Amino acid sequence: MFFQQHKNFAFSLLTMALLAVTFSACVKTEFDQPPVGGDGQDIPVNTTIQTLKGYHEVNGGFDLITDDLVIGGTVVMDDRTGNYYKTIVIQDSTGGIEVKFSNGFLYNRYPVGRKIYIKCKGLMLTDYNNLIQLIGGVVVENGQPTDIGITENQERNNIVRGFLGNPPVPKVVNIAQLNQSMVSTLITVEGVQFTKADTAQVWADAISQTSVNRTIQNCGNVELLVRTSGFADFAVQKTPIGKGTITGVLGIYNSDYQLYIRDLNDVNMNDARCGQSNGNETLVDISSIRALFTGATTFVPSGRKIKGIVISDRSGNNLNNRNIFLQDGTAGIVARFDVAHSFNLGDEVEIVVSDVELSEFNKLLQVNNVPLTNATLKSTGNTITPRVATIAEINTNFNAWESTLVRISNVTITGGATLSGNRTLNDGTGTIAMFTNANATFSSMATPAVPVTLTGIVSDFNAKQILMRNANDIQQ
Repeated sequence: MFFQQHKNFAFSLLTMALLAVTFSACVKTEFDQPPVGGDGQDIPVNTTIQTLKGYHEVNGGFDLITDDLVIGGTVVMDDRTGNYYKTIVIQDSTGGIEVKFSNGFLYNRYPVGRKIYIKCKGLMLTDYNNLIQLIGGVVVENGQPTDIGITENQERNNIVRGFLGNPPVPKVVNIAQLNQSMVSTLITVEGVQFTKADTAQVWADAISQTSVNRTIQNCGNVELLVRTSGFADFAVQKTPIGKGTITGVLGIYNSDYQLYIRDLNDVNMNDARCGQSNGNETLVDISSIRALFTGATTFVPSGRKIKGIVISDRSGNNLNNRNIFLQDGTAGIVARFDVAHSFNLGDEVEIVVSDVELSEFNKLLQVNNVPLTNATLKSTGNTITPRVATIAEINTNFNAWESTLVRISNVTITGGATLSGNRTLNDGTGTIAMFTNANATFSSMATPAVPVTLTGIVSDFNAKQILMRNANDIQQ
């Protein structure tokens, strides 16, 4: 009777039980792993970030994008730490650009390492004091146009999230190498330290929530601003006291470059400051230092030192009192100190050249403005055997032999009654100039009337030349 009255109910229970058994039999006990990089998709692009930035025509103006342009880039800066606000920076292989939004907490959707694609049609390009930005549009307030970030509606229609991965490896540079192509890209600046005034200072004013510029410099005193928002969660921390590397996104304000770090993991400044040695530098050949120069002023990488024999003679007074010619078994180079030195001919000297300027002075290669405290006398009374060569050989191998000692046989000296000034050397295979400073101790010596054996340093002053060291360099 019960079954008859409640047969529909009983049938329902039986059906539910069967469904439960069937469902449980279909349930997977091991779940699939989520796709690497999380949810995302890739779509085709038809232009580059560098090309897109070229659509911005007038500084301070607003350019509506009317072409069906699609760019793709990886997020290298987000707003997670508060150093950027409602803004991210994306980068492809050609460059980077700031992308401004009308809302915040962008790191939840577009964290560093996320690939994103932007359909640019309908968006606008502008710049903030020469920093090009991609924005949502413009409104007029009190007769003045004001940019607005990409709106939620534009975000839904114009932005496609790609997959999450690693951000691009930052380009390692020194301050002297910074240029416009690096703006809005991730870089690592090496061989820098905060200036004394900005050492051990808070990154920004968190109390008044005011942005602050701090200054970093290399050992050649070339400077770069590091700008930090007062809203950054690391604003109250102190800047480091040492030297090293700093990574961030390069910005520009008018003509001044500015670096923005993402967090304190971007800062690695634990080495000794300029003019100081940590004792851990690697000894390298002088030839390897010369090889770093490719035609423009650069800086020696961190952790380097050289050692060689002084082949110049300060007592002869034929060169600047801040300079020495140093030669090892591979090459020679001029070391120009920040003050006058006391190293003598034949001294073995070790010099820490980490992060110092490598440049030419009138075509003569030198490590420039080396703190004298970086140099250590290792021994005295050493000799370098001069390379015996003809003038033709010197001219042929001039760049490789620059700042090394040579000896020329059967050479005549012409051009004046004394050695002072420019004279011409001729050994029958070719000619080369010889210069003697009027203040040199041997400048008043009579020019030899017969061929001699001459020892000197291969040098350059916008032209090939030989420098004598003292009167003993001429042997008849």
